[in-house]
Amino acid sequence: MSDQYNPKSKFSKFLEGKGFYAALAVCVVGAGTAAWMAVDKTISRMDQAPSSSIAEQAPKAPQTTYGFPDLEEAGKAQSGVSVTPSSSAPASSSTAAPSSPKTPSKDTVPSEPSAEVKAQPAPQNSSFVLPLSGEIFGPYSNGELVKNDTLKEWRTHDGIDIKAEPGAVVKAVCDGTVTVVRDDPLMGMTVEILHHDEITSIYCGLSKQLNIKQGDTVQVGQPIGTIGEIPSEISSASHLHFAIKVAGVWADPLKVMDKTAG
Repeated sequence: MSDQYNPKSKFSKFLEGKGFYAALAVCVVGAGTAAWMAVDKTISRMDQAPSSSIAEQAPKAPQTTYGFPDLEEAGKAQSGVSVTPSSSAPASSSTAAPSSPKTPSKDTVPSEPSAEVKAQPAPQNSSFVLPLSGEIFGPYSNGELVKNDTLKEWRTHDGIDIKAEPGAVVKAVCDGTVTVVRDDPLMGMTVEILHHDEITSIYCGLSKQLNIKQGDTVQVGQPIGTIGEIPSEISSASHLHFAIKVAGVWADPLKVMDKTAG
C-alpha cells in the first residue's frame, strides 16, 4: 500500500511540519487554563468567608476604665452624692481642699531673743593706760631724724622713752594677746601685744625674766615684766622704750591712747 492511503504516515508528516507548533500552543493554553482555575477558586473562597472571621481571630485589647460613668449614667442622680446648685456662693469649708503649709518668706521677722541672750552685754574695748609712771624724755619723732648718742648716728625715734628705774614693773596698756617675745640685739628684750582695731603695743628694754609668753591673753594693767637694758640707748638714763603700730604703721603712742606727756 502506498503512503497516500496510510493515515499514520500523514499524521507523522503533519507533526514534522506545522504540527509541532500546534502542540506547543495546546500546552500553553492548558497551563494558562489551569492557573486561572486555581486563582478563581482562591477568590471564591475569600468571597465566601464571613467578614467577621478576621476580626474574631484578632485578639481584643483589654479596655481600661478610668472611673467615669457612661453617658447614660452621667445624667442620672447618684445615691449618696449631693448636688451643688450652680450659684456664685463659695464652697463650704468642709469640702475645700486642704491648704499646703506655708514656708516662711525672707521677710519673716525672726522671733525675739530670749531674756538670757538679751542680758549679755556687748563686748566693749577697754581703755588704755600708760605702761608705767615716769617722765617722757624721748618723744615720738614722727619720721624725723634725731641724734642717737649711743650709736652716734641720726635715726628716727619711732616710740617714746619713759624714765624708770631698773626692776620697775611694766604693765599691758590694754587687753590683748601676746604675739611676739624676742631678745632684740639693739632694743633688748621686746614684747608685742595685739589689741583691738589692729593696734599693737611694743615694749622694749625689758628684763629677761618675763611674766608672760607668746600666745598668752593679757588684761589691761597686767604686769608683763620689769625694766632691763636697751643696748642701742645705753647712753641714756634707764627707761622703757614704748611704741605703737596701727595696722603695721608706726603711730604716736600718746595720741593713739589719748594720753598726754607727763
